[in-house]
Amino acid sequence: MVVLLTSQRSKALVGATRWLADTANITFVEMTTDDEPGSLRTRLRRLLHHRAAVRRLLRRHAVGLVCVEWSEIQLREGLSLLVRIRRWLINDVVSQLKHAAQDLDLPLVAVPHGHSTKTVMIRSEHVESVMSQNSGKLPFADRDAYHAYVFASAYHRDAIVAQSTMTGRNAKVWGSARFNDLWVPRLYAQAPEWVPPVSARGRRSVLFFIPKWNNLVSRQPTVDLMADIAKNPALHLVIRGHARESDSGLSADEHHCLQATGNVTIVSGSTPSASLIAACDVLVDVDSSIAFDAVILNKPYVRPKYLQDVSVTTIWDDLGGAYQTMSADDTLAVLLAPQLSIALRANDFEQVVFGGRGQDVLNRYQTELWSLLDNASLRAEG
Repeated sequence: MVVLLTSQRSKALVGATRWLADTANITFVEMTTDDEPGSLRTRLRRLLHHRAAVRRLLRRHAVGLVCVEWSEIQLREGLSLLVRIRRWLINDVVSQLKHAAQDLDLPLVAVPHGHSTKTVMIRSEHVESVMSQNSGKLPFADRDAYHAYVFASAYHRDAIVAQSTMTGRNAKVWGSARFNDLWVPRLYAQAPEWVPPVSARGRRSVLFFIPKWNNLVSRQPTVDLMADIAKNPALHLVIRGHARESDSGLSADEHHCLQATGNVTIVSGSTPSASLIAACDVLVDVDSSIAFDAVILNKPYVRPKYLQDVSVTTIWDDLGGAYQTMSADDTLAVLLAPQLSIALRANDFEQVVFGGRGQDVLNRYQTELWSLLDNASLRAEG
């Protein structure tokens, strides 16, 4: 297996994951040109990894199949000669990789970089704008160019295909390689320890992930709930997020208001989510898939459903697994319960959401990838 490292972040992640870096059958190749998109330095470095260079790389390592994270495939037809030359020379490395795979007729597979709790497409302002310009659909027809476009669950596949121009003929459901009972314990075992501040001792630590505000989340009631939690002497609030971020952060005023309670720890994005979830007693989150970690680890999870628009339906509505509260008072009542246990969930939750047991999911990925590889070999021989 060849793993392409296209950024310093991915390089650092592999370096910190010793068992991955030490695996004998993985070859790591560095093409770290995507740290500063748009900069002159990045464009000059990309010249080293033009289309022909990436094709040579694939041939040199006898690559038979290419996997990338979910992403578009840039159109190649109907472009001016100047645009084609520019892309051939200085396109980003992942785009070069996808086009090189197409040039060599290699199976190209898009795998999910996460998961979704939603059973519908969130019609945010941005999504509505894009859909209005494309006859009411998301312009995902380019995804049909993949040999397999993999989803972690059938409900997520159905939501995307129904609201986009994907035909769905290559949409596959293989389960979640990220969220399962095999991978999550391994991920948490290697996460660095995070210790709550001394002021949190004797209090129940509540971890609150700041939601993406553009996912139809009511901002002021969310901030009010965080403040209510922080003001309670039996609780200590830990917030994961950045100040002054527009889509999933706090404004300067919100930051100041929460810090004024004297009972808030705001953690930057450099601290792994796994370290925080492991250290805290309960997770509060509106719509992030990180809540699946809590379910797998049997950590109590509270979802203040009232903070998100009623048009948004989730797997929690169908299968349980979360304490879904309808007000700030309801939320505090759950957080302050003498015994905070995990929420009940349906017997088929793991099968529907994660694709089953972790080993079964990984076996499915292996089987399906080998099948694509074998079919490609048969086509080449024919």
